[in-house]
Amino acid sequence: MLWQVNQDSKRMIEAVQTERPTQEQRTDAMRARLLEATLDLIAEEGWAQTSTQKICKRAGVSRGAQTHHFPTKDSLLIAAVREIVARYQRDLDTVADDKNGDDWRLEQVFDFLWDACFEGNLLNCWMQVMVAARTDKALQPAVRETDSTALAAMRALGDKCEPRTGSRKTCAADLVELTVYLLRGMVVQSGVHPDQEERHRLFELWKKLAL
Repeated sequence: MLWQVNQDSKRMIEAVQTERPTQEQRTDAMRARLLEATLDLIAEEGWAQTSTQKICKRAGVSRGAQTHHFPTKDSLLIAAVREIVARYQRDLDTVADDKNGDDWRLEQVFDFLWDACFEGNLLNCWMQVMVAARTDKALQPAVRETDSTALAAMRALGDKCEPRTGSRKTCAADLVELTVYLLRGMVVQSGVHPDQEERHRLFELWKKLAL
């Protein structure tokens, strides 16, 4: 299933628990636990309510261990921002590999984006981050950079699509980017209006209009 919790991080933690770990493994596992706890709390409680105290408790690490790996709250949260985009990219790469280099159809990309938005909590986390960055000047540069990276990856997926719809030439990358914005709005709306069936109906209407 797309956009699920990073299985590599879980395996890393399990390996450290069952084998005699090296210092590098212990460091990687500690960072993975802190990032996992941060993402879980952002998804569950929102950006504003995610404190380092809660993160440390969820991760099962001391405050001192947290500051050793991430000296400030901002450094931990920015690392979590970058982890979100890194996971998006891994999912994109996995899907691209599964396609074995075949051409994409725009409809397939739309369906992929729908699944990516509503199978898991990563996009919910990202929306929390983007809202926070509007007024957090320290956070803005990292969010702007990582969001640009994510959009570039989505547009690259659109570039693989057939560049014509009917007899009119269209820019598939632009349609993919517009679809990303549409779905982001739907994710935000889902916090107030939980009717997934209605959202899917409207998304199918968008697909017909775009295609």
